[in-house]
Amino acid sequence: MTAHMAKTTRSEQVRRRRLAQTQRRFDTVSRTGTLRTGPLISRPRSTASPEVAAARLRPGGLRRRGGWLNNLLPEAWGIDLRLPALPRPRGWRLMSLALIVLLGGLLARLIFDPSMYVQQVNLGGAAFVPGQEIYARSGIAGQHIFWVDPAQVQKNVLEVPGIAAAQVSVAWPNQVTIQVVERIPVVAWIENDDRWWVDADGARFKARAELPGLLPITVDDAPNRPGVKSGDEGYVPVEAIAGALQLRELRPNIELLHYDALRGLSYQDGRGWRGYFGVGTDMPQKLAVYEGLVADLLARGIQPKLISVESALAPYYQK
Repeated sequence: MTAHMAKTTRSEQVRRRRLAQTQRRFDTVSRTGTLRTGPLISRPRSTASPEVAAARLRPGGLRRRGGWLNNLLPEAWGIDLRLPALPRPRGWRLMSLALIVLLGGLLARLIFDPSMYVQQVNLGGAAFVPGQEIYARSGIAGQHIFWVDPAQVQKNVLEVPGIAAAQVSVAWPNQVTIQVVERIPVVAWIENDDRWWVDADGARFKARAELPGLLPITVDDAPNRPGVKSGDEGYVPVEAIAGALQLRELRPNIELLHYDALRGLSYQDGRGWRGYFGVGTDMPQKLAVYEGLVADLLARGIQPKLISVESALAPYYQK
């Protein structure tokens, strides 16, 4: 009994000691006030870089950097998904500057290169008009090839006396070709001290030289002749030119014809009188009437001062 009581007493002592220790720990915790009242939650440690962690702390940081996909994931997971960014062009300003410098250099070369300026022309079709005169009147001497206007050059060339038609073409780098068609003189038209060439169309233009075989026509009433002023290019009556050519063909010995606006063409007959023939292309009939009248007058011993067949139907003579 004594032994059982002793054993019970020892167990009771151990139990009481443990209760006393527990009470002391409880009292210690109660005095410090650090007792946890909520459950402990373990959070996984983030492996993100400091830059990403700082971006999470900014409002909208993950939204700006990660896009909408990051917003679907809890921040607590520490996952930072980034969409691939497009590469930004580097050195584009230098490339633009280099391109501008290159184009500027090419433009300067085109503008200031002496080989781009017209120094001569390829001329064709000119026989009577000097090539230097055509080149000078074309207006392109020393001009940059970019500023050459073929239509304007053609207009300038057509203003050269004696040019009937012209074609102008331009080729790289400074080639200008001018093809002209000249007026062909058929008579020499003489007004006072001025000498002109006249083509079959009656166009009068500057005489360039003495052409053998041209029929000269002297204008007797040059100061008073209407329509054309002395010293100017222009046109003479085409009927007079056609009549003169017919007379020359019928009478090759005619060396000089006269012309006036009232009576037309005439020539000094070697037998001592002036014969008047008017104008037009009926010279064969007029010349036949003229020769018949001359034969009749000479048969009767009449020496006329003039014989007129200006109208083949009404010839007459004066003594």
